[in-house]
Amino acid sequence: MPLASAAAQDKTRELQRTLYRAAKADPRRRFHALHDKVLRRDVLERAWGQVRRNRGAAGIDRQTIEHVERYGVSRMLGELEADLADGGYRPLAARRVFIPKPGRDELRPLSIPAVGDRIVQAAVKIVIEPIFEAAFDPCSFGFRPRRSAHDALQVLIDECWRGKRWVVETDIASCFEEIPHDRLMAAIEERIVDRKLLRLLRAMLRAGVMQEGAITRSDTGTPQGGVISPLLANVYLDRLDRAWRTHGRGTLVRYADDLVVMCHSEDDARDALDALRVVLAALGLRLKPAKTRIVHLREGGEGFDFLGFEHRYVRGRTPVRGTSPSSRAGLRARRRSAPATASET
Repeated sequence: MPLASAAAQDKTRELQRTLYRAAKADPRRRFHALHDKVLRRDVLERAWGQVRRNRGAAGIDRQTIEHVERYGVSRMLGELEADLADGGYRPLAARRVFIPKPGRDELRPLSIPAVGDRIVQAAVKIVIEPIFEAAFDPCSFGFRPRRSAHDALQVLIDECWRGKRWVVETDIASCFEEIPHDRLMAAIEERIVDRKLLRLLRAMLRAGVMQEGAITRSDTGTPQGGVISPLLANVYLDRLDRAWRTHGRGTLVRYADDLVVMCHSEDDARDALDALRVVLAALGLRLKPAKTRIVHLREGGEGFDFLGFEHRYVRGRTPVRGTSPSSRAGLRARRRSAPATASET
């Protein structure tokens, strides 16, 4: 079976355009009829195509992409469609593994949902992403369509040209693990009121993880490894972006849970750091102390790491240049679509 026919691709793109235009035209609109779109065959086919391209390991049911192809893709999609339609769908717990963080002794928790659950997550993402994209702030660059690490790095150039050479460098500690479910659902419900879809999202969040044969569930987290997790994190962190748009000091550049703020002065940078702590505390999140500092970009001075590159002030064609990759750049840069070689930033 092909990943998705051209006609199916066109139908899902038109659906996404329609939802985006409706959300953009009325920022206060709340969407009711969405669950039926998740189980549309063209949406499920496109979701399968995305999951197949990404490959990935098996979940706790040990079923791989190859198993699904042998079983019959059309057959499996039909079963998912029926389960979603009659309310019988129940996501399995994700398989928890730990992978090393590039350049560090720490391990990052990764949750691997079953293939069928990845397909459903991808289908939900196809439907709801345009609604939230219509209102996301321009300061956010990670895991968003038609936005990249290059775009985020260009902001550093532009703001440095404008004299903002005091930089707050930080990231959010255990962001994907600590997002509170109740507050995340409240953020989702600002735009979506379809009860069936909200119930499906809650089931995904509550599915839990299996480690060494034991399933654990929590009321926090949208675990890394899930297809829909980056979108849900962006939905929640959009509250930070919106607060910054109204009250923030300096220019915020956010790539998922990595943040920098470009400021005109040291006082502004200190105020920005204090504001970040306050806003994140209100969201139930916190900064990682080991990654948090204020840097003054000046000739011969120190630099800062962002998106896998160390950035320093260099007098020349641009005020800031990305030097050779930082010690964590190898895997981190590939993971986040940062440039493959050192480039000016």
